[in-house]
Amino acid sequence: MHPVLFNLWKYPVYSWGLSLAVAFVVGTVYAAWIGKKKGVDPDNVIDLALFVCIASIVGARLLYVMLNIRSYVDYPMSVFYMRDGGLSYFGGLGAGIGVGVLYCRRQKISIGKIADIVAPAITIGYAIVRVGCLLNGCCYGRISEVPWALAAGPGDVLRHPTQLYAAISSVVIFFLLKAAEPKKKFEGQILWLYVGLYSVARFIVEFWRVGTRDYFAPFTATQILCVLLAVLAFGAIRVKARTAKPIGTGMTGAEGPSARA
Repeated sequence: MHPVLFNLWKYPVYSWGLSLAVAFVVGTVYAAWIGKKKGVDPDNVIDLALFVCIASIVGARLLYVMLNIRSYVDYPMSVFYMRDGGLSYFGGLGAGIGVGVLYCRRQKISIGKIADIVAPAITIGYAIVRVGCLLNGCCYGRISEVPWALAAGPGDVLRHPTQLYAAISSVVIFFLLKAAEPKKKFEGQILWLYVGLYSVARFIVEFWRVGTRDYFAPFTATQILCVLLAVLAFGAIRVKARTAKPIGTGMTGAEGPSARA
């Protein structure tokens, strides 16, 4: 593990914080580039990214604290201490989508169109952040003797590198989204597809990841949430694809997935 990558003068540069910053920059540049090709002003994409980034961090932290509230009762100030991670991705995703919808409506931008531009960018950023998690030693897996096990967590023991599992799955999802783009039936379908595919991938990774183990039968609370989101996402795609008008015949952005997220 390398929680501190290097020191800039006397100030430590943390791997997780740097990975988050790099993910934001790379994801925003990619979304602005793709948006420009699709007729969306890059300035709008950059402004949207700034609002979504802030909202996502706040939302991710709030949900994590709520799910682990007993850990913060005695030390409430630790809520603001995030150097070791402590973010719920689902909380960040929900907050980001909510703020994105509000921004698009305020700026009168097609919600569905923006959603499909942003979805692949999210997969890029997510993969980068998970590499940061590996270096930081958070979001680690269970102790294992598989040949690819790494010392990626507390203690000098080998574990499933669940951070890499998540990063690799996100890269795979990126290519699946790009392959689906030319075949989509309605604006916003790519974001719905992302939510569904991410939920499936996260459901699988949870079997090897150490974390809050609130079980429902053989599954964790996170896995139950993944199942619900996957059903919602793939169900929405199926229903919407049947009734959607061909793209370019006057469908508004408000009909995309973000409008209902």
